[in-house]
Amino acid sequence: MRVSQNMQFYSTINNLYSSQSQYNDLMEKLATMKRVNRASDDPIAASKIVDIRQSMAAIEQYGRNMDNANAWLSATETRLSSAHDLLVSAQEIAVGQATATATAETRRIASHTIQSIIDEMSNLANAKFGDRYLFAGSRNDTAPFSKTFMSAKIEAAQAVTGNTFQGTVLSSGAYTGTLNKSFVVKITNGGSLAAATYQYSADGGRTWNGSDLSPAAGSVNLGDGVELTFDDMGGTKAFGVNDVFHVTAVAGGYYNGNSEDMSVAIDRGTNIVYNISGAKAFCASDGGIDIFATLGALKTALVGNDAQGVSGELDNLKKAQTQITLNQSLCGTKANHIEMVKNNSAEFNIKLTSMLSDAQDADLAELATQLAMKETALQASYAMAAKIGNTTILNFLK
Repeated sequence: MRVSQNMQFYSTINNLYSSQSQYNDLMEKLATMKRVNRASDDPIAASKIVDIRQSMAAIEQYGRNMDNANAWLSATETRLSSAHDLLVSAQEIAVGQATATATAETRRIASHTIQSIIDEMSNLANAKFGDRYLFAGSRNDTAPFSKTFMSAKIEAAQAVTGNTFQGTVLSSGAYTGTLNKSFVVKITNGGSLAAATYQYSADGGRTWNGSDLSPAAGSVNLGDGVELTFDDMGGTKAFGVNDVFHVTAVAGGYYNGNSEDMSVAIDRGTNIVYNISGAKAFCASDGGIDIFATLGALKTALVGNDAQGVSGELDNLKKAQTQITLNQSLCGTKANHIEMVKNNSAEFNIKLTSMLSDAQDADLAELATQLAMKETALQASYAMAAKIGNTTILNFLK
């Protein structure tokens, strides 16, 4: 086979370009100190690197979640500690004013101190973490506690933005529940009132009742005296599947929040509830003590110079302290759980970092050797290209 001058030239140029490309690739790896800079460098390793980075990103997000949850728990525990101190002070006052040596005047003066304690307790119960109320449950955009007793009420029904249904929905009834609740209605089959079906929740959507209940009569009974009434304008304003409506019912008392939990993911498949609702900490939830009612009753007894009434609140004040202490302990338990998960995550992250290094980091000593060899080859290619480039017709006339 005849090898022409052009063939020699193009072969040399191709070798030169190949050597230059390999040299540049080695220079890039040396600069980044990584042997895999793009998927084409090593597809299998690149896939592994992506998986490891995703796992590390998840751990980082879990870490942020744990930090936020820990900060929330710390703020909660601090407020509860202060609330406990106030209850101790109230008990000391009650003990002193329940004796026969106390007078109407001393009790009147003590009632002012109790009012100050009520005010301070209200400030603690309405404390915020950032722009959210600590003890409001999931209704943390609204101050959870009132200084005065609130009658039971059913708030206006709300349709979620984006619903297909454009008719009207109204709430009605007289709430008989003892806890504040968030009721939710979700449409499971669309159409007119006659054709649609729904399910409902009494805990903000965590659990559901029914799946094919019919609102044909226009009224939906949610329990505890709460009803929603729908009007689809004669079927012209039909429901859509997954349309959602909600209404909040507030029990009589001082609490305007709810008892719903707030949780966050701290590991794959592991969530933790990081809030203590005001219903648990300050109200008579689950057979507990209504702290504001107790302090209010103590003040009333002091103002009325009622020694027996003052004495009657001592047991409730002790139980209230225990209630606060139990919730403080719950904060500590949750914080310890978070710390344990955080330590495990840190150890796993160290292992992932090592795996990532093994998958993508370059061996600098080996890379330096390869670079020196490639540089020699590249210089030889340059020399050969220059020699061929200087060849003229005169070289063949010698």
